[in-house]
Amino acid sequence: MRLKTPVLALALLLAACGQSAPNPYPADARTRFDASCPPESQVCVCTWDNITRAMPYDEYEAALSRFRETGSMDPRITRARTTCLERHSS
Repeated sequence: MRLKTPVLALALLLAACGQSAPNPYPADARTRFDASCPPESQVCVCTWDNITRAMPYDEYEAALSRFRETGSMDPRITRARTTCLERHSS
């Protein structure tokens, strides 16, 4: 079987690895994230990708609200960031 597009090949590769597709997030959510974590940073790009795969947008917003109110970060966000820090630290 010959794949016609690199995107399809990437999708199949990710599916084979068991990695889920990112959940849909509004563009302004990414803009707000980029304000505190620059898109030029590999850690930030990785973190955003991991967060969007780990939780739907409504749960992300709820986690941010809890963090603002209590200072307690959702473990899925902490895990996403820690994984990326470990993977991309020099």
